[in-house]
Amino acid sequence: MYETYVTVQGRLVADPVVKDGRHGRFTTFRVAQSERHPDRADPGRWTDSPPSFYDVSAFRAVGENAARSLRKGQPVVVHGRLRVRQFQRGDGSPGTAVELDAAALGHDLRWGCTSYVRNGDLAPAPPAQAPADPPQPAGDPATDRYVVDDPGGEGPPAPDTGPLVPPGRGQAA
Repeated sequence: MYETYVTVQGRLVADPVVKDGRHGRFTTFRVAQSERHPDRADPGRWTDSPPSFYDVSAFRAVGENAARSLRKGQPVVVHGRLRVRQFQRGDGSPGTAVELDAAALGHDLRWGCTSYVRNGDLAPAPPAQAPADPPQPAGDPATDRYVVDDPGGEGPPAPDTGPLVPPGRGQAA
């Protein structure tokens, strides 16, 4: 009948798992999503809302590529068909599961870079080489506190127009 499609941005809470089902192999994983908003009590700081969890199933090529590409903790964007399922736990209490059948997914490029390789072009990875200058750690947006880098720096906090940076690093004085 009518299907609801949604797009969810979040982080994987565990590595994807490949399973065998009635209609072939598929990949499942769980995504946690929370909303980041300005902290009214501490201007310039941001706070995360309690997380929402989504059980994602990916079939055929999408599932195969997800199992090859995604790992726990990585930021992802998932677009797919939404299902909300009611169930009863072992202790008799009611529960609700929010599930997505992924139509498309990938890494969230706001937090890093990724490389694209076509399925037919999969080849062994080249040997790793040490970088000339080790990169500076950017921090973990899931656990570190971040503020908006406002080059103006005067007056009330500006709307979210700059990049999120750890406090004390990259802020205008």
